[in-house]
Amino acid sequence: MTGRIPQLSIRTTNPLFLPYGLLGVLLLFFVVAGWTQTEKLESVSLDPEKENDLVVIPAPEEASKSTYELDDFEIEIESKDERVKYEAREKGTIDEPIVHWEVDSDEPVHLVFDTKQKKFQRLTNKVRVVLNDYTQLESLIEETDAESGKAYPKLGYAVLELPAEKHPATFTKAVEKRAEVESAFVIVERPPEVPH
Repeated sequence: MTGRIPQLSIRTTNPLFLPYGLLGVLLLFFVVAGWTQTEKLESVSLDPEKENDLVVIPAPEEASKSTYELDDFEIEIESKDERVKYEAREKGTIDEPIVHWEVDSDEPVHLVFDTKQKKFQRLTNKVRVVLNDYTQLESLIEETDAESGKAYPKLGYAVLELPAEKHPATFTKAVEKRAEVESAFVIVERPPEVPH
């Protein structure tokens, strides 16, 4: 009776395969993640008493893409003939899109989209802040991007004026991290009143 002696084989591998292979897998993961990642638009508050679902719309020159996905809406930004078209489509409906036009100018325009009222709104260059102590208003102005401000302690807030280029939504998110600030809110432009 003859028995077979198993042969042992030694496979050699390129010692650089593991680091390069791992690098390739990681690179592929990041490329695929970059393709599938949807940029979330940030939400901001308008009023402490009301629940407004305001979503910050990036300026066309700052927008990293032309279409943004929300839970219930898709927002598209498109430049046309020195004008900028903002369009919101409600998902799952056949309604006409909500369209807002802005003239493309050097003067920055800061927009939000109100998902409850289903409309685009312009922000003023002012924000309301609720402070723990309104004697700290001057130091808050000096230490932030605010140009000026006025406290209304009896009303429970202060109003800060910002430079035109500073986005009020970005400012409120940053200033809310400060110890002396309880909360901060953007202010939307009111439409001009037409006498009847």
